[in-house]
Amino acid sequence: MKKAGKTLGAGWVFGAVAVPALLLAAPAAQALINPRFTPVQLVKESSLVLVVDVKQGASNTNYVMTVREVLKGKTEDKAISLDLSLARDEASAEILRKLASAGGPALFFVGTFQGEGGTAEKRGLLHIQGQWASCVASEKGQWLYDNLDQGFLAVWNGGSDMLRRAVDYVLGDEEAYVPVAEGISWSPEPLKVATLDGAIRSVRPVDLAGDGKPVLFVARDKGDQLFACEKGVRKLINITADRGLQSSSQVYAWGDFSGQQRLDLVSYDGKAVTLCAQQADGKFKSSPLDLGKALEGGCISLSALDVGVRERAGLLVGGNGLPVLVVLNAEGKATGTALAAPGIDLAKLGKASVCLVADFDGDSFADILAVRQEGSILFRGEAPGKFKPGVDSAVKGGDAVAGVCLGDFDGDGSLDVLVVGGSTRFMWHNDGKGNFTERFSVVGEMMTHDQIVRGADSMAGDVNNDGRQDILQVYADASPVTYFARGFLSFGHSHAIDINENNLLPDANNARDGAQSGCLADVDGDGAQDLVLALAKGDVRVLFRSNEQQESRALMAVLPAGGVAKGPVKVTGWIGKRCLGAWNVLPGVGPAWFGREDSGAVTMKWCLPGGKEQSKTVVLTKGGVNKVVISGQ
Repeated sequence: MKKAGKTLGAGWVFGAVAVPALLLAAPAAQALINPRFTPVQLVKESSLVLVVDVKQGASNTNYVMTVREVLKGKTEDKAISLDLSLARDEASAEILRKLASAGGPALFFVGTFQGEGGTAEKRGLLHIQGQWASCVASEKGQWLYDNLDQGFLAVWNGGSDMLRRAVDYVLGDEEAYVPVAEGISWSPEPLKVATLDGAIRSVRPVDLAGDGKPVLFVARDKGDQLFACEKGVRKLINITADRGLQSSSQVYAWGDFSGQQRLDLVSYDGKAVTLCAQQADGKFKSSPLDLGKALEGGCISLSALDVGVRERAGLLVGGNGLPVLVVLNAEGKATGTALAAPGIDLAKLGKASVCLVADFDGDSFADILAVRQEGSILFRGEAPGKFKPGVDSAVKGGDAVAGVCLGDFDGDGSLDVLVVGGSTRFMWHNDGKGNFTERFSVVGEMMTHDQIVRGADSMAGDVNNDGRQDILQVYADASPVTYFARGFLSFGHSHAIDINENNLLPDANNARDGAQSGCLADVDGDGAQDLVLALAKGDVRVLFRSNEQQESRALMAVLPAGGVAKGPVKVTGWIGKRCLGAWNVLPGVGPAWFGREDSGAVTMKWCLPGGKEQSKTVVLTKGGVNKVVISGQ
């Protein structure tokens, strides 16, 4: 009998859809996205789709695929034999053995392929542990394993569990699609906002007035800056002096700290903390803020959060030791309390990174994830300002401090953690209960970027308004890269808006020298997110999304600074049964952003701490931003 590999042609067909031979031959690290053959076509062209467990049988060449579920088609088989003896090469067979030994369900797709000479062959594709295996049906009813087919990474590059969710999506939605490109561009003539000296720590949008119109906040050692977009014009003006802002931030947090129902700034300049309280006229009044012993362990991160004081937000100070919860009274006096983590040896967890505050376990109360080099500590919230003793968490931060961000990258309604700072690359997937699993090896094209570059910043967004969360990665020594979401934790490189590939900033070496920070924000308020960069040499640039017809639709949920809840609050979006992901919403700095490509309804759901789930449905009929204010019970 011939080896299974001998039966393959150079370019074969699954059903009626051709898979180009170039893609089939492409190595895994360079597999392109096939624009004509996505999981949608794969499911539709398959006569049978099964969920199977793959385990060794009587010998190391005999494996058994036990049928767990039938997703499409019909079969009476409970177990399917897979013969490895005729594999194209022994190395390929050994890899399949290792993939099977890792356990976990796999997917088996059965269809008709056109072989050499136009003859029809019954063939199968096994997706196991993120890899594709090609199989051939034998006359004896067995399946013969041929080889690992890296070319099919062009169809789906991601985890098998996520492909299962994609299959369910395709089978349950007649209009299902899996994106193959970002489908957008930046407008010509990027804007140079300013050139600033000193170290720029962060550039982020902030809604100072609570009206949904963002102001660009630049945190830097030599004086923070505020820039506002002129109405109807893509031009930003410096409003720092007009607002009376006098701060220099290495670390900062925005929130209603003064109890005046307005957004304030708490700034740490490396030595002292300043409270910049926003007054009724929009100007800031600065005064020292004594945090006492809260700074004894240093200050790596500051976070605003609800501490159960109705009038004002509290602070979380993340340093080298355990996080410190700070409560401010009516006179602005601070009381700090270090959180407890009995039995945890900080030295074994290595250097501290940032503290993340969000509802990770879905109980409506904010939790705290203190990220460290070799592991993290999770403090589960049980009421506003009250946390259970810390427990070990799998999340590792490596050498990252910047470049750590939250997002719902698989669209399951739970917040995940992305780490791309320094030399570290981690994708920590949340199971919805606050348990995290590292998945960076199965996130599509994002894993193929040169690992030598140093990460400087990252942010989730929806740059193409398709209701899937995209990722901006900013590097300290290379041009930034935006990755568009294909859905279910798989991402593609956004080549059409890549600065370096398209020569978009030629006067700034196309940002090849790197950037200090960056963000995605709807700077001009047209419903499309723009790209803001603080380049290595201090230039602040904005690349505006092309939106000449004003067709971009977005629904934004905001938490008011003077509201009942001080945040953060998790907000999810839905189009029918499709989840548009979750956002960690904070007053002024963390809106939820849900895009929609066509007219129709978007439903938002949220739950204030300890309350009942609330929802609001908004029908988007034209371009622009629709704002919803998250209210109390």
